[in-house]
Amino acid sequence: MLISLLVAAGVTANAVRLRRRLGGLRRMDVPTGNGHTDGHIDRHTGGHAVPDDAYQLITAKGGVVSGQLRRAAFNHAFAGDLQVLDLIPADLPVERALDLARDVDPRRYRTDPAAPGRGAGFATLVCDDVLARAGVRAGSMEPGDFGAATACLRQYALLPLEGAGAGAAMVVVPCRTTPRLPVSDGRRAWLRGLGISVPRRITGLLLGYGLVGLALVADLWWGMLAVAAYSAVPYIVFAGSVLSPRDLHRSALLRVIETPLQCWKTLTSPQTGWERRVAERERETRAWYGNQIAQGVARFLEPLRDDCPWCGSLAFRKLLTSGDVPQGKPGSFRLERCGDCGHIFQNPALNAAGLDFYDRDLPDSPGGAAGERILAGRTKLHRARAKLVAAHVRSRPRTWLDVGSGHGHFCRTARTVLSDTEFDGLDARAGAGAEEGVRRGWLRRAYRGRFIELMDELFGRYDVVSMHRYLEHAADPLAELDAAAKVLMPGGHLLIELADPESLSGKACGRWWTPWTQPRHRHLIPIGNLEAALGARGLRVVARRRRRAHQRYDLTRTALGMLRTLAPDPRRPWAPWPPTAAAWARCGLAAACAGPLLAAAVVLDLVVLPLVPGTSNAYRILARKDEG
Repeated sequence: MLISLLVAAGVTANAVRLRRRLGGLRRMDVPTGNGHTDGHIDRHTGGHAVPDDAYQLITAKGGVVSGQLRRAAFNHAFAGDLQVLDLIPADLPVERALDLARDVDPRRYRTDPAAPGRGAGFATLVCDDVLARAGVRAGSMEPGDFGAATACLRQYALLPLEGAGAGAAMVVVPCRTTPRLPVSDGRRAWLRGLGISVPRRITGLLLGYGLVGLALVADLWWGMLAVAAYSAVPYIVFAGSVLSPRDLHRSALLRVIETPLQCWKTLTSPQTGWERRVAERERETRAWYGNQIAQGVARFLEPLRDDCPWCGSLAFRKLLTSGDVPQGKPGSFRLERCGDCGHIFQNPALNAAGLDFYDRDLPDSPGGAAGERILAGRTKLHRARAKLVAAHVRSRPRTWLDVGSGHGHFCRTARTVLSDTEFDGLDARAGAGAEEGVRRGWLRRAYRGRFIELMDELFGRYDVVSMHRYLEHAADPLAELDAAAKVLMPGGHLLIELADPESLSGKACGRWWTPWTQPRHRHLIPIGNLEAALGARGLRVVARRRRRAHQRYDLTRTALGMLRTLAPDPRRPWAPWPPTAAAWARCGLAAACAGPLLAAAVVLDLVVLPLVPGTSNAYRILARKDEG
């Protein structure tokens, strides 16, 4: 009985949560010539949407939006100064509507700078400027292309600043989705295009389904309560809401039967053209890695050095040896600690080719769906960095250079704190980098190249220079500090955030501690060393943060690193192909152990670690350049 009650309560609570989310949706009336409101998305008819003066329409493949609906959407977007407007059909099928509720909170979607691009996958109105900057063409698209375009366009919708309404939104429209294709048709490609893990989504759905089955097996009569709650989910979520799914009653009646069937069809439906193109790119990537690894990875290392790169001491010893924890690429790397100054450095260090090899396809790199999601989720961290500067500068900075900016995710959020500041980005990594940030409107100007090579060009230009988790990757951190001192105006500020190598967590967790991040981190600098180096360059420390710079879930990320090391993803492009049965077995075992291991790590992170002194995994320093 207890199991049944808990499952029924959990299912109901989750349904109420989804209903509250969808409560943020608003309905848009569509006037017709006879004074009624109506709209129609006809998927029987081919053709493209007719472009307006400032907006164009993207539709599901073969879709046509009626003139009344298109004009109403244009007026709605124009009146709200919106750049991207997703149109959600009121009769959206239950499972597609539940996918929408799982993936987006409509109340936050318009103003939250971290909100990923989401929609219903039927029609989206986009202004010409966003389409041009994103390089997306309007018209009809198949699900995967539409999903990828939806995720991309949200990045180019400028943020609302000081009351401006520019941004992205979604609205429910009184239209019909025809023909009534199966819910699973194109669903897998649509979710993948959005950057959502389909296996994870299906696993979550089947886990909930399995718990209902467990309640039924444990107690037949009380288990029927869990079954009833599971079947009632569509009514709890949608009854009386702005959405009126066309299959509401059928979905509720047959949900116990249809859930596993829909999951199976989602996983086994034929590949779309977009998925075939993705698979071809994956094959090309796998071939590239195979060629690189066949040549050996020892060529990615510089010669072994015999002195400390920070103080020149000859007294140092091995701290740890590690493989590539984040990705599991081949190679072994050694960190050594100087016995005189405590500086930790990689020896031998990666050369430039090695950095390119091990930086490629990182899960948190900008541009990829996973990387965008990870970086977008750091809004609170980005705001804390910007607020530290705002609290200590005499007047609001006019110009700010973010070194190692990537696409400018930090700058996008910092603009909400310092709206009068112009943010520029500098990035030396391969790829679009800061130039992409300019196209998205997150950066004013982009610089490509090494900071120490551009410092003469940028001499004395900036009120603030920031380096967030940048010096760890630098070949010569002291030269980077020299460049920062040159680029700053007199009275300007340098903001630096680094992993804290003196953290007790690092000693406890060994090579799996995330801030060691081998092989990408070549230097880990104790806070005392950095402060002394800043002082020698005429930079006076005005603020330092340790506990408040700590990034949460330190032990949880360490546990994930252990799981990745012990049972890496067999599908990764640098792994032997095809995967062996043993590789899949290790992956399955790791997945089975992940639940309790991660649950324990989360509890320790949230309850225990904050009480233990010296466990902060990062520190943040703000220093002011002396005038004159």
